[in-house]
Amino acid sequence: MHETDRERALVALLDNVTAVANTARELEPAARATMEAVCELTGWPLGHLCVPSGPGGGEFVSSGVWVGAIEDFDALREVTARTVFTPDAGIVGRAMATGEPVWSVDVTRDPTFVRVRQGLDLGVGAAFAFPIVAGDGMAAVLEFFSRRVMQPNVPLLRVMASLGHQLGRVVDRQRAREAVEAGRRRLEQMIETSVEAFVAMDASGRIVGWNAAAERMFRLPREQALGRELAETIVPPRYREAHREGLVRFLSTGVPRVLNQRFEITAWRSDHSEFPVELASWAINDGGQWVFNAFLHDITDRRRAEEALRAAYEQEQANVARLKELDQAKNDFIDTVSHELRTPLTTVIGYLEVLTNGDAGPVPAHQDRMLRTMSRSTTRLQDLVEDLLTVNTMGASQLVVKPAPVPVADLVGQTVQAVEEIIRNRGHRLDVNVEAGFVNVDLEHASRALRALLSNAIKFSAPGTPITVRTSESGGWVSIAVTDVGTGITDEELPRIFDRFYRTRLATDHAVQGIGLGLTIARSIVEAHGGVLTATSALGHGSTFTITLPAVPRPEAGT
Repeated sequence: MHETDRERALVALLDNVTAVANTARELEPAARATMEAVCELTGWPLGHLCVPSGPGGGEFVSSGVWVGAIEDFDALREVTARTVFTPDAGIVGRAMATGEPVWSVDVTRDPTFVRVRQGLDLGVGAAFAFPIVAGDGMAAVLEFFSRRVMQPNVPLLRVMASLGHQLGRVVDRQRAREAVEAGRRRLEQMIETSVEAFVAMDASGRIVGWNAAAERMFRLPREQALGRELAETIVPPRYREAHREGLVRFLSTGVPRVLNQRFEITAWRSDHSEFPVELASWAINDGGQWVFNAFLHDITDRRRAEEALRAAYEQEQANVARLKELDQAKNDFIDTVSHELRTPLTTVIGYLEVLTNGDAGPVPAHQDRMLRTMSRSTTRLQDLVEDLLTVNTMGASQLVVKPAPVPVADLVGQTVQAVEEIIRNRGHRLDVNVEAGFVNVDLEHASRALRALLSNAIKFSAPGTPITVRTSESGGWVSIAVTDVGTGITDEELPRIFDRFYRTRLATDHAVQGIGLGLTIARSIVEAHGGVLTATSALGHGSTFTITLPAVPRPEAGT
């Protein structure tokens, strides 16, 4: 063939293979067509396709695809079928390793041509091979054989290099399609096995997607759902026209109103039952055709839980309101009763003082004892009324105090004087030791708090036992401690003794006078002054109650 004709033939070969590469979907038919064209152009009798043995591509093996008179080359086919081509081994290995076409003038004298080492007459002289180069490496190798020994055809090899890259595009497209298909299968599997119902609709409003969860949710098999109008299948009748209008509006304007959002709607079953669902929808334009997709989650249980929670909250609010009413009624009752009692009690106490002091005339001794007993009981009742009023006031607002600098000695002395008669009557030995300066207190309230501690010490101590009042000052704080050696308090009850109306078991069992307000009021008074009231106790060994208040400097003279 003339040189110009050979060049034209090579160009035609390149054009033909390029056309094949542009239309082929898979490598094997494209490789077969290429081998046929090369064999026809060169007159070589045989072509063969080698492919990677595995995903790594480090070794190649025969694909079993031959073009030409393979029946005349039985030995070559047999040896090739059991040969694994490694890099640099023969023309296949060298083409694989270099990425370039390779020519062997005479395979029988080629030390790298591993197939001749098995001692068989392969019936082959010259051979050449070129790699099919894909985007990620060597995808395959095409090799050709001649019976004659032949020198390299350089123009042919250059064209073969171009053919290898053209065929590589077929591999790239095939792999891309396979990846897309694998992704599609994974997506379909995920959708099918999803616990959420999946429904898809085409532009005509017909159902084109319906997974197993949708079958369960709508109680409709897939084969019955596919192809049906979605509006007639899962949309309540009163919403169907709006659904159809929304679809038409989107297809004409491309403006979504409910797509790409998550919202709650009402769904419908063919048995005419309705139920709430949470829906997330999106649309895909696939080749000019719109497909609308949605995941639906049945929120019936959630709605029930929300309704139950709302009802419980409303009931709780009603209970709170009722409790507030009852508490206010209780406060009003206590306030009214206490004020109604206060006036006659004041009158009774006043007349008792007149009688016991002899201002109304001499009183016989036995009557004097009775009058003094009545006076003590009336005073105790007056204290109880005052406690109730104080607690009622504290429940409505914070206790109001009017503090002023007061010597600790005056506070202790005034309080001791108020309980001195009771202490004397019970035979207690009172030991008072004052070693502190001044505190900023409302003297009346502070004395009441300290009096409550002394009263407790008296009530819970055996007659004749000592009661100690100790004061000290340290680090800017004044402490006033009242200690007795009485019954003591259990570890279990100690944290609760400041609670309103709380009485220990011992107080209840032995009918000790009181209603459980003294310590509550005392703590409130101390805290209103910025102080702290604490208690330590051991059952059978007595108790110590300590008032701790901020110390203040001694007032300047004349202030």
